[in-house]
Amino acid sequence: MGILSCEVIIIMQLIFDSKTTPKQYYQCGYEYSFPKPHTCLHPDCKIPVPPRPHGYYIRNVITLGFNGRILIRRYYCKYCGHTFSYLPSFCLPYFQYSLVTIFLALLWHYLNLIPLLKVLTSRLQWQRQHLQFYRRRFKANLKFIKAVLRQMMPQVILPKEDDIKKEARKVLIIVKTGFGQIQAFSTRFFTQSNNTFMASRKLA
Repeated sequence: MGILSCEVIIIMQLIFDSKTTPKQYYQCGYEYSFPKPHTCLHPDCKIPVPPRPHGYYIRNVITLGFNGRILIRRYYCKYCGHTFSYLPSFCLPYFQYSLVTIFLALLWHYLNLIPLLKVLTSRLQWQRQHLQFYRRRFKANLKFIKAVLRQMMPQVILPKEDDIKKEARKVLIIVKTGFGQIQAFSTRFFTQSNNTFMASRKLA
């Protein structure tokens, strides 16, 4: 949260389907076809006037075959004072490793595909703590993930809460088979819940 002219400016992040790899996105630079909203996207505003471009900020992205800093487009609504930015769908907010690498690490771990997991972690130079962190976060979010999946796929048969490892494996398989691409799942999940499936969630 930033402060400008003594007014509190709330910064929102939105995820859009970038349809590019991180490297392609990076190579386009300022020439990338960034989304152009026609109205303010803040739920308390929605004024039907295009927000003004508000510069860029830079963030890191690390994935197989690419490690670099990319541009994130920002917009500003002069009516409500909110600023929001568009994050490409290969990213997860507050994670520098790409969505695909995190998802594959989780999937291959719970499917016990150890050779593939070793190749992935070796190429990314991950320490054991990386995987432990992602596993803990995913398991902590399982109830939330299942609740959102039920809204997105009303006919889906979700696993019962009997064994946390089996439950996690079944949910990951549902995501893999039900959405085709992890980016499609992540983008729809964010739109549905206004959060990501790997977000830090405070328990009430």
